[in-house]
Amino acid sequence: MKTHKMNWINGIIICLFALSNLAFMNGKPADQNLESTFKRIVLKYKSNPAAAKALWNEIVSNYSGKDRHYHNMEHLQNFYNQLKKCKDLTTDDDLLIIAMVYHDVIYNSVDHKDEERSADMAVERLKSIGYPEEQIAKCKALILATKTHALSTDTDTNYFNDADMTILGLDRNTYETYVKNVRLEYGDTPQFSAGRKKVLQYFLGMERIFKTDFFYKIYEKSARENIAAEISTLP
Repeated sequence: MKTHKMNWINGIIICLFALSNLAFMNGKPADQNLESTFKRIVLKYKSNPAAAKALWNEIVSNYSGKDRHYHNMEHLQNFYNQLKKCKDLTTDDDLLIIAMVYHDVIYNSVDHKDEERSADMAVERLKSIGYPEEQIAKCKALILATKTHALSTDTDTNYFNDADMTILGLDRNTYETYVKNVRLEYGDTPQFSAGRKKVLQYFLGMERIFKTDFFYKIYEKSARENIAAEISTLP
C-alpha cells in the first residue's frame, strides 16, 4: 500500500512537471498577465528585477491618476488582450507591448502633446535598459501613430492602432461606459461636445475605421453603429 501511494504521488508530481514545461515552451509562460509580460521583456535587456519592478510601478502610478477615468489600467488591459488576439499576425510582439504600455503614460497634458510626451518618456526609459536603438525608434513611431490612427504602410502599426481602437466596437453597454468615462476626463473642457462630435465624424468619414482585415471583420460594423448612436445624442 505504501509503495502504491508513493507511485501515485510521484505520478502527480510528474504530471505537474510536464504541465509546467508545456507552460514554458519556447521560454514563454503560456498565459502571462500584463505585468509579468512587461517585466519579462525588460529583463531581456536589463537583468535587474528591481529595475523592472520600478518601471512597472511607475506605469501603474501614471495610469492610476485620479483623473484617469478611461485612459487607465483597464484600457491598457483591453489593449493588451486585443494584441494577444493578433499576436501570430504581427512581427514583433514585444515591441508592440512596450509601445502599448507607454502610449498613454502621459495624458491630458497642459500643452495637449500627450503622444509626444509619452513617446519621449518611452524613449528615455527604454534607453535606460539598453533596448536596441532601432526598436526604440519604432516604439516612438508606434506611439505617435495613435494621434491619427491613419492607415500605415507598416502592418504592425495598423494592428497596433486597431487594437487601441477596439473599444469603439465593443458591446453597446461597454461603449456607453467608455463614453461616460471620456466625458469625465474632459467634461470641464470648453466645447467638449462639439469637439467630440468632430472626432466621431472624422472616424465615420474614414473608408475603414479598422485598417486590418482581422479587426475589421470583428469590430467595424458595431463601431459604426456605436459612433452613430453617440453622435445622435450630441448637440
